[in-house]
Amino acid sequence: MQSCEQVQVLYFKLQGKMAHFRKYYSNSTALSYYLPPVTTIKGILAGLLGYDRDTYYEDFSNEKCQIAIGVDTKIKKIKQTMNLLKVESKNQLCGAGLPRTQNDTEWIIPENIRTGFLSYSILVKHSDSKLLQKLAKLICSQEEGYYSKGISVALGSAQCLGWISDGKLLEGKQMELKLDEEFITPFAVPLVNIEKINSSGHLCMLRKEETMTEFDSERYITLNTKQDLLVSVNQYPMNLSLKEKQNIG
Repeated sequence: MQSCEQVQVLYFKLQGKMAHFRKYYSNSTALSYYLPPVTTIKGILAGLLGYDRDTYYEDFSNEKCQIAIGVDTKIKKIKQTMNLLKVESKNQLCGAGLPRTQNDTEWIIPENIRTGFLSYSILVKHSDSKLLQKLAKLICSQEEGYYSKGISVALGSAQCLGWISDGKLLEGKQMELKLDEEFITPFAVPLVNIEKINSSGHLCMLRKEETMTEFDSERYITLNTKQDLLVSVNQYPMNLSLKEKQNIG
């Protein structure tokens, strides 16, 4: 493993009691990803900075902003039937509109929902150091809370309110990983880059997850930004070998 350039990254934990990261292709049954998609994390960060909806895509493009996501706690999916209202005007918020619809919905919850909570580790690298410093000022405060210039933090759906903790601005090095060299990581890795899954000394529960990393100005998913990731969902890190030389943070 060879040392490369110095990098500055923002680290924090995104936490909450439950989550629903809706799969874009699900309709009658609301399916959920285990991981928050990269576009969801970018939206949360833009919301904290006070960006209006659909105005932040250029500042958080893949060229400028790279994000890594890992799972800190054991998580699982459950399915609940939701009793939904079809609301076409304010007058129907009381339930006076069309008949209610029963909709199966997947939720991500901790292994023990009574005592536990969801926790995702997030790493953010951004080419604009001033923007990264603004985020760090909001997230890395020593106060008991953090300040938002926009929306509250939610884990997907608005009713899944969450919080951010353990914010740190870290100095590190970008490393070049040699072919077939093993490395241990708690973060999701693109499946296309993985040559081999190695023994790690403990039982990992691995999942293949799809993610989207970028929208264009018209809110379309850009070319080559849909990725299949391999991630451990029971908090143990993965031991992997990659197919070719890779730069890792």
